[in-house]
Amino acid sequence: MERYPFPERVETVDGFEQTFQTNHLGPFLLTNLLLGKLKASAPSRIITLSSLLHHFGRVDPSRLEYSDYKVPMQVYSDTKLANILFTKELARRLQGTGDVVR
Repeated sequence: MERYPFPERVETVDGFEQTFQTNHLGPFLLTNLLLGKLKASAPSRIITLSSLLHHFGRVDPSRLEYSDYKVPMQVYSDTKLANILFTKELARRLQGTGDVVR
């Protein structure tokens, strides 16, 4: 059994690195698509899962395609940091609306 499910860079049909799209872009898009409904049904709750590996993550907008893909765990760490940054910003924007972001 492999320790990590994506040993090589896999590009989605959308042109993104698979781990980045699965772990960050997908939840980001879903949250934004549902945000209007969540606000309308306040109080609501948005929960984002992350990992301690976010400490090793880097967010560099110039390399989001991961063409220099070398270490799968680095991409994973980057996605978990991106999730935390997104969650913090979303919590700031929704402050005082009755919606809880965790």
